Amino acid sequence: MRIERTGPVEPLTPRVERFILEALRGHSLDDPDNSEQLRPDYACLRGLVAIELKTLADDGKDRIENLVEQLRRRPDWPIFLGSAPMDAMIKNTDDPEGIGKQVLERVGRGITRPLQKANRQLEAHEKDYPRTSLVKILILVNEDHEAYDPHIVSYILWHAVRRLNNDGSPRFAHVDAIIYFTERHATIVENLLTFPLTVVEGNGVYDAPWKSDVLEFIQRAWIRHCGYPELSLKQPQASDFTTIDHIPEQAPRHERWRTNYRRNSYLQPLTNDQLRDRFDEIMLINTLSFLKEPPVVIPKEQTTANMERFTHMMLEMANRAIPITAFAYDPRRDIAAARRLGLPENVETWILRIEAEK
Repeated sequence: MRIERTGPVEPLTPRVERFILEALRGHSLDDPDNSEQLRPDYACLRGLVAIELKTLADDGKDRIENLVEQLRRRPDWPIFLGSAPMDAMIKNTDDPEGIGKQVLERVGRGITRPLQKANRQLEAHEKDYPRTSLVKILILVNEDHEAYDPHIVSYILWHAVRRLNNDGSPRFAHVDAIIYFTERHATIVENLLTFPLTVVEGNGVYDAPWKSDVLEFIQRAWIRHCGYPELSLKQPQASDFTTIDHIPEQAPRHERWRTNYRRNSYLQPLTNDQLRDRFDEIMLINTLSFLKEPPVVIPKEQTTANMERFTHMMLEMANRAIPITAFAYDPRRDIAAARRLGLPENVETWILRIEAEK
């Protein structure tokens, strides 16, 4: 499933703030005279709920790029044509499980740091306003970053709230639950564009199951607040959601080529052997187009069209996690590609001559 969008993107955090104030009857706990005092952002529903609101403004790219720089020193780190998804790189290493954990840890820092601070703030609120019934919630809002898909976020948070201190106590004992909002990820349910609302329950909910009813009330309140319909189908899982592809109004030519391929992935039905044949044909035309004094002249229009096909090939190889080394150059395959393309015999002679001169 693939979902596109265009145009400007409305910030999500202000909408969530309005929801807390209007639908949950929240009031701010900020103290302008003492900004250093630990406290959550809102008390809601007559003090029953305390909420700390955190926005995931950092997309985590710097952390991932720093890790990739280290991983490139590994002898088994794969080489791809152009950019490739991190999953494709990880699959082609000797330790995909270990490297996958490292990547999750780097992505997770942007999520667990707000959780650590919220735990301290909600603990302070619990001491300042002691009551027998209190639901302490961290609300995380993703401001349109692809990296924070609900599957990864829920996985990281699920493990985080189950961590224990050395004395056996829960590390984040003062966060009953985390609610995660994102509108960069979606699925289709009953022909409707559906955004995830991810709830991860902590130890406080297990100790007091009635708090789960409060969390369900908040979820339904958000649905009503946004004017969304109540869906009768079983709720989709976090892994069912896909990242929305944002199409800018203006984009460089190579980005438009990428969009065209995502809309029509015509190489997808090919086997890997068939894909390698198309790869050989594309690379041969590129070589003939850009080397001096080739045996045949490739028209400019064909060169441009081949560059677009080359972009499509990069995407398909990345989608299949095929590194460039899997299609290493072989002059015999180049000759076979020339024959499939119906090129004159002097191209074959030229290929053999170049190979002999190496």
